[in-house]
Amino acid sequence: MSFKTYLNKIRLLSYYMGTEDTPRHLIGLIADFLLPVLGFFSALYLWLILRTRSPLVSIIIGLAVSFLFALALFLRKRAFYRKKRNQIRRLIARDYMTSQLAMLSRQEFEWQLLRALSSLKGLKDLEQRKGYLKAQYNYAPIAIGYHHSPYKGYVSYERVWAFYNAYRTRGYNSLIYISSGYFEDACNNIQDGDLHIPITLMDIDDLLDLMEQAGMTPGEDQLDHLVEQRITEIKQKARSARNHTTIPYKIKRYMLASLLFLGLSLLFRKYFLFYFVLSILFSVLGLINQVLYGNHKEYDSKSP
Repeated sequence: MSFKTYLNKIRLLSYYMGTEDTPRHLIGLIADFLLPVLGFFSALYLWLILRTRSPLVSIIIGLAVSFLFALALFLRKRAFYRKKRNQIRRLIARDYMTSQLAMLSRQEFEWQLLRALSSLKGLKDLEQRKGYLKAQYNYAPIAIGYHHSPYKGYVSYERVWAFYNAYRTRGYNSLIYISSGYFEDACNNIQDGDLHIPITLMDIDDLLDLMEQAGMTPGEDQLDHLVEQRITEIKQKARSARNHTTIPYKIKRYMLASLLFLGLSLLFRKYFLFYFVLSILFSVLGLINQVLYGNHKEYDSKSP
């Protein structure tokens, strides 16, 4: 595996473990792993040395138990990474599908809508009529209206109410209205009202759920490309931004850990060097993260 491949894996790890607009630096990820491990080992070593009075035995037992603790922590973080990776890739895929729907023509949107509705359980005999769809849902006739909204647009109350009044007397047991955007809050009054013919509103999130069930999501290779695009956008946005953020909470944790070990070094003079080295270590980690976060807007291609 080439160095470029490893670098790309680090970039992806940094992106998936970060926030929506700010990847996590590799140093921060390593520090988040080492902090609890070293803290656990230090506490365990201190307890063992008080019980056994043998530094060698304490170190051996402490290292063995700390290794098991580190392994369990690694497995937990790996599971968290996989879960977050899947969540982020799903969000990117849904955002991409939303933008693509907005760019379709009316005829193309209707075709995509038919494909998505094919995944709805209980829906049969789907027919396209002029301005709406007719189908059998759980063996009862229904009418399906739809609106091709702009990207993250809204459907008005008047449009939904006009559809309801137009089709409630045509012999349908229920109505469905689908939008590629969202509905105004007032539309919920129609859906939640005590109407003789019930109507169900399905916004873009519901439509995307149907598209996922119908297998209309981007493929893995296309998703990889979309992720790379998102990382590039974050880099460009970071370069153009000039303001700086405050010190994150985790940096303060490193500094507090440094003070804690410094206090232990003064309290237990016999082990002064051991705790003093840990204090210096976490102090350096805190300073490094402060520099990285304080200038994370300058995040460029040289950063992992």
